[in-house]
Amino acid sequence: MVCAVRSGGVYAIFLGFFICAQGIAASAKDGKEGGAVKSAETAIVDHAPVEFQWNEHSKLSWEDFRGDVLAETERSAAATHCGIGFKTKTEGAAKKPKVVVYNTFYTSKSWVRPDAKVPAILEHEQGHFDLCEIYTRKLRIRMDQFDFSVSDIRTALMNIYDEISHEYESRQQAYEQETVHGTNIAAQKHWREMIVLEL
Repeated sequence: MVCAVRSGGVYAIFLGFFICAQGIAASAKDGKEGGAVKSAETAIVDHAPVEFQWNEHSKLSWEDFRGDVLAETERSAAATHCGIGFKTKTEGAAKKPKVVVYNTFYTSKSWVRPDAKVPAILEHEQGHFDLCEIYTRKLRIRMDQFDFSVSDIRTALMNIYDEISHEYESRQQAYEQETVHGTNIAAQKHWREMIVLEL
């Protein structure tokens, strides 16, 4: 989860990342986010997706933040929930095993205060979702190389996930610190350019 805070008439971002990290780990380990089973497929509520995958042709909009406002303080302005998940499946006549990795945004858990719909906050939040996609791709590359002949497949898969997850968490923290939660305009621009190049 990534949250935004407001200070007077100025909006800033603060880190609520570890809640998101726990959701990601749960998603990868047992398909659960916040205790509720989630599928990689999109569900429809009021003709809008409850969750969706990252897409290079689509950016977040404030309409994607449809959860109840769960502000930790009166300064909290918004929260974004996204996660990396994976599942195994078999393909082809030979039933060859494969790991499918995906990046999901949860609209019913993401929220924004009505007075906090500021473009700078949305751009910063998009950066978090984009970083999640970058590490989804890193995990996908590692999982594509996975050797299914190992004796303990589950442990081996989770070790790979944990390694990438630690890198991801460190990168999210660096993003928050260096951009001062999105309020350092020059740093935010630098990160935006760097993220775009990595994508």
